[in-house]
Amino acid sequence: MTILIATDVFGMTPAVASLVRALEHQCHVMSPFDDPAQYFQSEQTAYYAFLAQGGVSRYADKLTQHLQKHGAGIRIALGFSAGASALWIASASEAAKALRAAVLFYGSRIRDHKQVQPRCPTRLIFAEKEAAFDAPQLAAELQQLGHQAELVRHSSHGFMNPYSRGFDVKIQALYLDQLATLARRHCMAKPLEELA
Repeated sequence: MTILIATDVFGMTPAVASLVRALEHQCHVMSPFDDPAQYFQSEQTAYYAFLAQGGVSRYADKLTQHLQKHGAGIRIALGFSAGASALWIASASEAAKALRAAVLFYGSRIRDHKQVQPRCPTRLIFAEKEAAFDAPQLAAELQQLGHQAELVRHSSHGFMNPYSRGFDVKIQALYLDQLATLARRHCMAKPLEELA
């Protein structure tokens, strides 16, 4: 069984490859870009390229199609920033019912799609400090709607990504440990080193 990782606007980076190794299970890494080898010098350049590719709605369609095609073998979905927002939308699809868990980190555009009803257990993890919206208020609204939404105190958007201004190594380490535990619990596939 595998894990689906929906990257942020940086796409496939060495940090994502490191995450895959840390999870010790087979992963499908999805980037918003048609060229998975695309590299960006800055977050702003990556964001503009993301918008040029069609933004969150196109990324959500891409993830939904991937779940439809491979969903029977995917047990966990992880999303970061734009990937979290896109996975949130995709989680309402019929194909998402096979997922045992979705963990979505600082998906800022979730605020535009609060009405989504995921078809799988979904944990929403927001940074406390966001430039474009009031994250504590959004987390509280989502909790009132019955969603598992939480706020990471003293954190900024991008706390899991070493390429982001908001990166926090201690917070990243905490969540990497939680994700590795989740993978061991829900993925029945053999660890990567046994597959080699």
